[in-house]
Amino acid sequence: MDIAIHQTFGRIGIDTTPAAINIHNQNADLNIHQEMPKVEIDQKLPQVHIDQYQCFYESGLKSVFDLIHDEAERSYQIGLEAIAKIAEDGDALSSIENHQNVIPELAQEAGVENIDFNVDLMPKSRPKIWFEGYLNINWQDGKAYINAVPKKPEIEATRANVNIYMLKYPSIKIDYIGQNVDAIV
Repeated sequence: MDIAIHQTFGRIGIDTTPAAINIHNQNADLNIHQEMPKVEIDQKLPQVHIDQYQCFYESGLKSVFDLIHDEAERSYQIGLEAIAKIAEDGDALSSIENHQNVIPELAQEAGVENIDFNVDLMPKSRPKIWFEGYLNINWQDGKAYINAVPKKPEIEATRANVNIYMLKYPSIKIDYIGQNVDAIV
């Protein structure tokens, strides 16, 4: 006996839609107010003061008022010394009996002037030096005021989809070929 078997395989069709997520994010609303820092600078530029008055005074470079004052004192002192010398000479002359050569001695003293020479450094005092000036810095801190309003993101989601279907159904066809049937006895 002959048998013919015809087989057709089944075929499956699959359609898929992938999942998708769309996120739209909006920026937050920001309101910013800023106060700038403030700086105040108060300054007086440095100044150097030099007072050489005493140095000039000792060197003979005097003001008119100092010169008049000093010459008045010197003249007064010279006047007192002259009065003392005259009184001393008068006393010497009045006691001429005690001194025999008083007049020639007085004449010799009047004619010869003793001059002393000396070396001196001028000026003896240092100049007075002082500085003036200042720098004051005052500042105020700046401030920033920030008001933030966040916004929620917009999310759109598409679910995944899988569709499975039969493109071709399977089949089996069995045919008997021939005329004779074998029997088992």
